[in-house]
Amino acid sequence: MMKVGIIAPIKFLRKYCITNIQYCLPSLLEESKGYREFYLERQRMGNIVILDCKKISWRREPEDLELVKKVLTYLKPSLIILPSYMYSVDLTIMVAKEYSGKLKGNFIGCLEGTTLRETKKCAKNLKPAQYAIPSHLFNICKGYFKEGIFIENHSSIDEFIGSDGILVTSLPVRLGLQGRLLSDDKPSPPSLTFHEDEDRYPTVTRRNVEEAIDFYEV
Repeated sequence: MMKVGIIAPIKFLRKYCITNIQYCLPSLLEESKGYREFYLERQRMGNIVILDCKKISWRREPEDLELVKKVLTYLKPSLIILPSYMYSVDLTIMVAKEYSGKLKGNFIGCLEGTTLRETKKCAKNLKPAQYAIPSHLFNICKGYFKEGIFIENHSSIDEFIGSDGILVTSLPVRLGLQGRLLSDDKPSPPSLTFHEDEDRYPTVTRRNVEEAIDFYEV
């Protein structure tokens, strides 16, 4: 069974992040009072709050360690996804060890690699209880790593059939902001900036969110 967490722009967090799985980024927690208050509130409510130690970028790269340390003085996430370098196994293993040695929390290693063989090597060296699998690795890992935390998806909402764990995704919202349903997923909508402030099709977006949740959780 897959649990679903929704990723949404800051302005629409309360509107669309309606499950008990919450996913947040360090820099936004520091920059935005509204973003920070939302996740602190969800922490108090007992939601599963996942902090991902990555910068906001199309490339996956580590957030500044000191910034993450600062965030952890006020947020106590349920899970911390360790940083990684997009496709680089060696750099990922190095930075994951550095952060896990200097932070306290329940860590999740983030897999990287350019082939399944490299990704297996990464998993072997990270050695956490479970793994995070970023969207750029889905095709590489498909059919092998069937359980974990799946970070984002840019294809279709049903690409995780047969997998178990947690999916955090902005796809239902990104499509909805363009007035498109989940079934109208090609071409992939643009990535979130997190600062979108116009919600012209709230009925469509809400339907997308509810359908994504129902698809996996019901």
